[in-house]
Amino acid sequence: MDIKLVDHGNEGELLMSGDLDTKTARDADALFNQMSDRFPNIILNMKEVEYVSSAGLRSIRNLYIKLNQKGGKLTLLNVGENVMEVFEMTGLAGLLNIR
Repeated sequence: MDIKLVDHGNEGELLMSGDLDTKTARDADALFNQMSDRFPNIILNMKEVEYVSSAGLRSIRNLYIKLNQKGGKLTLLNVGENVMEVFEMTGLAGLLNIR
């Protein structure tokens, strides 16, 4: 997993590539926590993410909860078909702002 930050002022966009799985979720959690302390609103641009495991789903859900508790917003962009299926099967599609 590779994540790059684009700073849009009060919104941070994280350009993600690779798989968000058990191996990478811990590092993603640490980065998500740092970014949620820095930005009230975060965009996860998932254009180059092909796979998200349950650990990855937990990371995204935790980021959503943390931002929501602070009055911020999480937006997911460019979610691929395979990843979208996982969000739909787990019910996260109805919770997350996916564009």
